Amino acid sequence: MSLLSKLRSSRDEQPPARRVPSPRRAPGKAPKKPAGLTPFRQGLVLGGCIGMTFALSIGAIGFLVTRPTIQAPAAGTDSAAAPGPHGAHPKAAIDITATHLGDLQVKIEAKVSAPGSYDPITKAQVVAHTDMVAMPMAHRQGPIVMAEVPGKPGTYQALTQVAMVGEYNVTVETLRPMASKADRRLDVREVSGKS
Repeated sequence: MSLLSKLRSSRDEQPPARRVPSPRRAPGKAPKKPAGLTPFRQGLVLGGCIGMTFALSIGAIGFLVTRPTIQAPAAGTDSAAAPGPHGAHPKAAIDITATHLGDLQVKIEAKVSAPGSYDPITKAQVVAHTDMVAMPMAHRQGPIVMAEVPGKPGTYQALTQVAMVGEYNVTVETLRPMASKADRRLDVREVSGKS
């Protein structure tokens, strides 16, 4: 046998190559989309990133260039009514005395005075709030209007009854002429008498 005949015979012995069937789509299924973003979505993402970069740059430059300023009081205003050194209005000084009278009754007394001179502030609008420390907002009472005590200028008083035994936060607030706020803790016990 010659070399040529051996090659022919080996070619004839090999089985014919099988044809791989083409993948057929099942009815109702869409063809798979290529992975990755389409050019439109790539442009959309790139545009958003560039826009946010510009906005951040403008904000940072604006922050670095501007300086904070404090407004000066208008000419002709009274120095007592002018805001304090940090731009806040002066606040009244409030000294609170809260006393448990027994049977869940509480007496609240507040001495309200001017911030610089400590002169008593009369005819002020003063209110009080009580709130249980262990259960905030559950047993909150107020605003409780406080009346000025006759013969004691700048002293305001109110009587209230709390819901149950426990520690209470008593807040006294002046609304007029100078807004201010102060807090005091009070322990209310079952035993009659002062605590």
